[in-house]
Amino acid sequence: MKLKVFELERLQSEWEHRVQYNLSESGVEPLHIRELTDTPELKQQLLDIQLGYPQTNGSIPLREAIAQYYPGSGADHILVTNGGAEANFLSMWWLRHEKPELNELVFMAPNYMQMSGVWKTLGGTVNLYKLQMAHDKWSPDLDQLRSLVTKKTAAITICNPNNPTGAIFDKETLGEIVDIAREHDTWIISDEIYKGAEIQDVRTPSLHGMYDKVIITSSLSKAYGLPGLRLGWAVCPDEQTAKELWSYSDYTTICPAKTCDWLATLALNPKVQAMIRKRTRDLLKENWGIMKNWLDSHGDLFEYVPPSAAAICFIRQKTGLSSLDLVFRLMKEKSVLISPGEHFEMPGYLRIGFGSEKKRLQEALGMITEFLNELS
Repeated sequence: MKLKVFELERLQSEWEHRVQYNLSESGVEPLHIRELTDTPELKQQLLDIQLGYPQTNGSIPLREAIAQYYPGSGADHILVTNGGAEANFLSMWWLRHEKPELNELVFMAPNYMQMSGVWKTLGGTVNLYKLQMAHDKWSPDLDQLRSLVTKKTAAITICNPNNPTGAIFDKETLGEIVDIAREHDTWIISDEIYKGAEIQDVRTPSLHGMYDKVIITSSLSKAYGLPGLRLGWAVCPDEQTAKELWSYSDYTTICPAKTCDWLATLALNPKVQAMIRKRTRDLLKENWGIMKNWLDSHGDLFEYVPPSAAAICFIRQKTGLSSLDLVFRLMKEKSVLISPGEHFEMPGYLRIGFGSEKKRLQEALGMITEFLNELS
C-alpha cells in the first residue's frame, strides 16, 4: 500500500517556519538549553559530553528518571525513543507484525492521526470510536467503542489528555475502557504526551498500572516544552515487552542522541521537572485567559469546549468556509498558521494553539480577527 502523506505534519513542516505567526503548535513555548544548564558546572558537563553512541534503548540514568513517574516500573520497563512519534510507530509495527491475524485497530477520533496512518500502511483496518461534544465536555462514545472491539482487534488507542480537544478523561472512563479491553484480551496504547500540561488544578490519571496489557507513550515535547530534544519513551507492562519493542527500534533510529539523553535526564530530575511543570501551568493559565476572551468576542462564529489540558482549543467554526479553505487563506493572507479539522477527521473544526509567547499570541489573534472582519 502506498504511504499516504501525513497531512497535519506536512502542512506544519512546510509552513511553520515561513509564516509570521505559528498557532498550529500544540505545545508550549520551548525552553532554551541555558534554562536547563543554569549553573557553570552543568554548562561544563554539557560541553564535556563525548559525542559517541549512548546505550541504544536509553541510558540507565534516563530510564530510571522516566520510571520514577510510573509507579511499579523500573528502567527495564522503559524504551527511550526519538520523540513520542517513534514510540507510537514502534508500538503499531510490533502489534501488527507479532499478531498479523489481529488486523483491526480501534482508534479514538479526533486524535493525532499518526497511529491510524501507520496501521493502515501496514495493511490493517482502522475503526474509529468518536468523542462527543456535549454538556460542556468531550467524552468518548463507550457504547460505540464496545461495539467495535472484536476478536480481531489488536489494540484500542487513547490520547489522554486528548489532542486536539484538550479533554481529560477521568479514572472512571478509563476503567470502562480497560473493562472493554480486558473482556477481549486486547492491548491499549495510551498516548499521554500532554500529561503534565493541565490548565486546571487537576492531574490527568494514567492508564499505567490499571491493566496488564497497556503501553504508555509520551515525550518531552509538549508538557515539558522541549520538542527539539526529540526524546520520547514507551512504558511497557513488563520487561519482555520492552525488550521486544527495543528489537524494533534497532531497525529504525537505533538510539537517541547522547546530548539529548543527558539533557532529558536533567529535565526529569524532580526539582527541574517541578520547575518546568510550574512554567507550563503558568503559561497555559495566562494564555488561556487571552484565548478565551478572544473566542468569546467571536461567539457568533465559534463554538468550543474549554480545554482542561494542553495549549490547544478545538473549535467548531461557522464562517461559511470549509476549515481547510479557511486555514490556507489565513496562512496566505495574514501569515498565520492554524490546523484544520480535516486533519483530525473532523471537518468544520479548527485547532488553534495558544502556547506561544504572550505578545505573539495576541498579535496572531489580532491578525485572525482582521481576516474574519474582511470575510463579512
